[in-house]
Amino acid sequence: MISTSMTGKKTRPFSIKQNISSLNQQIKTKEKLVQKIIDQKRDLRQSYIEAMAEIRKNTSNELASIESTQNNFTSAMDRLDNEEEVFSLEIKELSERRAQLNKSLIDQNANLFIPNKITLTLIIIALITLSAGLLLSQEHSPFNRPSPEKEMQD
Repeated sequence: MISTSMTGKKTRPFSIKQNISSLNQQIKTKEKLVQKIIDQKRDLRQSYIEAMAEIRKNTSNELASIESTQNNFTSAMDRLDNEEEVFSLEIKELSERRAQLNKSLIDQNANLFIPNKITLTLIIIALITLSAGLLLSQEHSPFNRPSPEKEMQD
């Protein structure tokens, strides 16, 4: 049988067996493509799973690193706070001891510079006596006499 197509060309009709064979070939080709896509999807899923596992591992390591850094910081700050507190207490104790020693030194020196009442009274009397003696001696001093010229004028 020879049939004419719409274009007017004469074509030989395919037999049903040939059509079935051709369809089988097309189906096999498409099935191979589908299998290839399925394999690609499986590989993509596996890559995704591995990437996510690596990310989780890295994230876990980073979180552990962050936590370790925070713990190190916290313990170092606590240690430094304790050291600061200890030194502050030592400074306070040393300052108190210094203040006591300064007070003792001032008390000792005060006893050297401030005599008792009797000694102080004697010193004042001696100073008054010396002052009076000096005043009296100035009146009888030869330097207090008027010059001979002044004596003539008077």
